[in-house]
Amino acid sequence: MPYRRATVYFASGTGNSFRAAGWLRDSCAARGMETALVPVSAADPAEEVRASAGQLVGLSFPTHGFLPPWSVISFLLRMPRKSGAHFLCVPTRGSFYIGRALIPGAAGMASFLPGLILLCKGYRPRGAVSLDMPVNMTSIHPPLTERHAGRIEAAARAVLDRHLARFFHRGWLWLTWNNFYELAWVALVMGFWPLFPLLYLLVGRLFMGQTLFATFRCTGCGTCSRACPSGALAMRGGPERPRPYWRHSCEYCLRCLNFCPHRAVTSGYAWGVLLWFVAAAGAQGALLFDRIIALIPGLATFRGYSTIELLDALFYYPLFIGAYFLLYQLLRFRPINRLFTYAGLAWLFGQYRAPGVVLADLTRRDPNSAS
Repeated sequence: MPYRRATVYFASGTGNSFRAAGWLRDSCAARGMETALVPVSAADPAEEVRASAGQLVGLSFPTHGFLPPWSVISFLLRMPRKSGAHFLCVPTRGSFYIGRALIPGAAGMASFLPGLILLCKGYRPRGAVSLDMPVNMTSIHPPLTERHAGRIEAAARAVLDRHLARFFHRGWLWLTWNNFYELAWVALVMGFWPLFPLLYLLVGRLFMGQTLFATFRCTGCGTCSRACPSGALAMRGGPERPRPYWRHSCEYCLRCLNFCPHRAVTSGYAWGVLLWFVAAAGAQGALLFDRIIALIPGLATFRGYSTIELLDALFYYPLFIGAYFLLYQLLRFRPINRLFTYAGLAWLFGQYRAPGVVLADLTRRDPNSAS
């Protein structure tokens, strides 16, 4: 397809999806297209995308619970109608090596949902390719060595180049082993736990975000707040000693943890366990469902773990937010801060950043992009 212009968007916490988006941009530029590489948090698609078959829109993002992050879904829902523009989806998924064996991740519905959303807006989805990138959940495991991360990146770049060669030759990228693999995961998840992606979106994301806090190393520099792609970090505590406060809109991308110049952000394991017990004790989804069944008996067949958890989410949100506010106040006292910091291993794990990526890469539009 003789594309004349490529606009590549990305959402990235530690740089993996930024790297994938950059490879896509470079491939388009090598084929003579005008290119733009734009973070979702700074995008203006009404100006950046043209309604033309000569326009290619690319999107790269990390997979969260077999779905795109909510910020990406929200971005797609806000995208203006651009009849005829073509779309290519490049989700990333966490993977690692055991010996010489690469253990792949899974994107599942993250490979296909963006195309379905944009299809309703007049775009023409032309394909998807998910990429294995280094696992980066450094709140629960140590970062990969530079050697292993480099091996995974090199393999991902080769996979993307191979698929892009096919894409630009044929004009589509659907019937691939990569997509059949993701469809198998979709069938597995939807067959055994169909509400898992929704539960992760409503409960898991919020719960994990509310386990993050600043340790006694925090200087109040505000780097984490300024760089947060979701605007979920507020600096509170007054001008003399401000500290970051994680709001419920946190998507747990871990940019704050991995780019903090003082390594002052961590995830509290002991606090996470305590928070879960607080929420479990206060959630009344089962009682609420039973009262609904008393009014509408036909809904009794839908009573189960997943539906109860969905109703519990109505209670989780205020409980998580209220409990986190209390934790934030308690963490101002150094002994309590140290207790929650050391009651886990996250403070030992260090930071991960995709090779060659600096914070400015993730927060601003590529200065060489076409306007």
